[in-house]
Amino acid sequence: MNTEVPRRALPGAARVASLWVLLSALACGDSARPDSADARPVAPRSAAQKAVQTDLTATTTTTSPTFSSYIATLPPAQVTASITQTLEASWDPSLQSLNYPPVYPQGWSIEYYAGGEKLAKVPTTASEWAEVSGVIARGGLEVEGVEGERQAIVSRSTAPRVVVRPVFSGGVVGDGWDVFFDPGYTRIFNVHHHNNLNEIMCRDLVTGTTCPGFPMKLTQTSVRSTGRIDAASNNFWQPTVTLPAAEGQPSKLAWDCVDLTNATRCARPVVVSEFTSANIKRTNDNTDIKRNNYNDHTDPVVIGRKMYTIGFVSGGKARITCLDMATGTECPGVELPENGSADESGLTAVGNKLYVVPGFGKNLDCYDSTTWARCPGTWPQPVKDQAGKFVNGSPVWALPGANGEIQHICANNVCFTLEGAAHSLPPRFLAEIQAHPVMGNANPIFQYGGGSSSGTKVAWPYSIISTTKSTWAMCWDMATDAKCADKFPINVPVLYTTIFDPEQPECLWTNTDNGVIRNYDVRTGNQGCTGASTRISFKTPVSVPRLSCDPASRVYQYKSFKLTSPDPSLYTTATLTVRDSNGQPLAAWSKLPIDRANPVVDLTSLSTLETGLTPSFDISADITNANVVPASEIRVTTGAPPQLCWDLASPPSAACPIGPKLASTTASPPREATVTAKGSLTNTGTTTPYTNQDVRTNVATASFDTCGTRLTAKVVSLSDGSPVAGAKVFLLDGAGNPILDANGQPASAVSAADGSLEFPVWAGDYTLKMSGTDSYLPAFMNVTAGGSGMTTPTNGTVVSNAVTTAVNQTSHVDITVTNNQPAQPPPPAEDDEAWFQGSGCTAAGGAQSALVVMLVLGGLAVLRRRRT
Repeated sequence: MNTEVPRRALPGAARVASLWVLLSALACGDSARPDSADARPVAPRSAAQKAVQTDLTATTTTTSPTFSSYIATLPPAQVTASITQTLEASWDPSLQSLNYPPVYPQGWSIEYYAGGEKLAKVPTTASEWAEVSGVIARGGLEVEGVEGERQAIVSRSTAPRVVVRPVFSGGVVGDGWDVFFDPGYTRIFNVHHHNNLNEIMCRDLVTGTTCPGFPMKLTQTSVRSTGRIDAASNNFWQPTVTLPAAEGQPSKLAWDCVDLTNATRCARPVVVSEFTSANIKRTNDNTDIKRNNYNDHTDPVVIGRKMYTIGFVSGGKARITCLDMATGTECPGVELPENGSADESGLTAVGNKLYVVPGFGKNLDCYDSTTWARCPGTWPQPVKDQAGKFVNGSPVWALPGANGEIQHICANNVCFTLEGAAHSLPPRFLAEIQAHPVMGNANPIFQYGGGSSSGTKVAWPYSIISTTKSTWAMCWDMATDAKCADKFPINVPVLYTTIFDPEQPECLWTNTDNGVIRNYDVRTGNQGCTGASTRISFKTPVSVPRLSCDPASRVYQYKSFKLTSPDPSLYTTATLTVRDSNGQPLAAWSKLPIDRANPVVDLTSLSTLETGLTPSFDISADITNANVVPASEIRVTTGAPPQLCWDLASPPSAACPIGPKLASTTASPPREATVTAKGSLTNTGTTTPYTNQDVRTNVATASFDTCGTRLTAKVVSLSDGSPVAGAKVFLLDGAGNPILDANGQPASAVSAADGSLEFPVWAGDYTLKMSGTDSYLPAFMNVTAGGSGMTTPTNGTVVSNAVTTAVNQTSHVDITVTNNQPAQPPPPAEDDEAWFQGSGCTAAGGAQSALVVMLVLGGLAVLRRRRT
């Protein structure tokens, strides 16, 4: 709305007021505020922000005619007690359908209903989801009233000692590349590489059993297949490349997403980049691992909640891509000045800086991820050996100094300071890494190896290929400039990677080509980490429940930390260290002493901007009793009360007509749908329901726009590729039976002037058929989208391979024909041609009678010539 008032219409006083409003807006406007997701306090705020919510609310956002998002929010509980709360939602499944799990408070349970009947398990198939008509989420919470309009809670949690299995194998055929762990340190994951199975695998850390719902299919997986878990949302992400629409077609860079909380693909399972991959997917994935496009997006690293990856894109360019894991959207990256290939590329992060090598013979470079400016210092640097020859620059990894702080960056074994200056690495380590550079699986052609560091220790795989191929795991302590233990290096068959455990610094993990995952105690070199010490760590994603749907609102303000176990009599000293979301200790919150008489640490001045969304509270204590399970109480003010968030599609897939058959393109009017939200609070055995909230919205009904699609084709000439008009094509089902039109006749379409034709259809399997005519003969049909393969005629008729159509997806067949016109007669002899000249046969306005006479005379002349 335009509220501008002409300047000359304002009196003097009003002009002054208007100028004051303008200046105030410039000084205090939204452009100066931080993003709402990060608008958390640096220090305690005034308790009163706005009126306290007192009843259940429900809202909806319709993002498209076929998709609506709903949020039901409980009010903060204005009591101090242990309470139970519920959130419910119900809808008409004939108008809207749930297609994946809702988001509900962490630690709560959820039940699914079809009508009034509770389902025995979580739906997994499209038909099972289509039956769901409601959900109930239920959970307990210890609350301490409200502060302003926000809920104050106390969260009690434990940090039990985890004794991990020494070996993991079996459960699924195939190998992997590295390993990583969930935020709660209960599960271990690996991704099978070079598209061998294109799956993510999960196992229980203690028992080794396969996690429910795993292994899970991904889009494509690279040679150095791995991913990262966003601790705030508990979603797994891996860089990938989309599958092409057809053989030889281009693909896009992308990211796979897996919801680890529900063991399903995310609501948006694949986020597609704007950039096209450099290479084309090949039918046999393992014939050319260097140029197959599944390697065009590789080596992910994380800074905060953003994932950065090397992408090789069309046009002969390399770039660092960016995914915002908080929003599930692509964020700005940077194009690199050099282009290489994935076989010997590498990327790592130190703070906000990204260090990258885009392939063999390329420089090591550095970029600031916040500005995309080149880092200060002497960058780029050539990845060359002492003789001045380019060498393998993969992996790019960060190395600590003797004090355990990251001080160097290395492209395999070519190293510099973080500013690009000459390194000061310990001499014996330098000699060792020069003699045995990083190399995985004894493959000098494609770099499979990956190293890591923890504290003062570094580890890497190397290979000996001069006589017999063997692979070894090496561990080095920078503080002593010596091997971590006498048993190193350890012979690990077909070794890929060495990874330090994030919770047990003395534990080193390996993953191999034979699918066996092992761990070793670096203090002894013995297999198995049963003797390694587990860090006592209370992690926010586990210790403080997320109540709302937005992980950023988990904590508005920290209040206090209390060590409730062990009893103070079981230790003499204990300290608390707060680590930020990247695992780095905060300087002002390191090794704070815990008073045994009152083991409470005041956290009110702890900045949530400094901690990030997923900090941890680490305890160091001289606990001698190994049977004691550490426990804590963390008091916080939450950013938002409990919420239930769910998405409904309309019309549900079950309401869509199913092919194979022609679709009606007549538009159908939308219908009003009502979704009902309910909630309750139970305190000391008394349940108080909140007011039911009905949310009404217009939803799309089953129509061609929401359920239909078009099967297209184009007819061209074999001789020159030009379009052929007037060609008749019939529509058949997948078994070759004719599809009938509204008149009960076989459905057909005739190509237009540009050779195109189409059939409006419902989702299903179809084929196309063409027979020869006096004008043309079919040469072949080629399915290019919705299927694949070329077919040739039999007895003058060609039928395409099966074409599978789906809503909003392309399906297409190319049809090529040959000309079937009879040959033109040869031109007449010169005498005949001269006779016809001037005959008036082609004169525009010649008299009809004259034309007849000329034709008769011409016929007589021909007869006379034949007689002679």
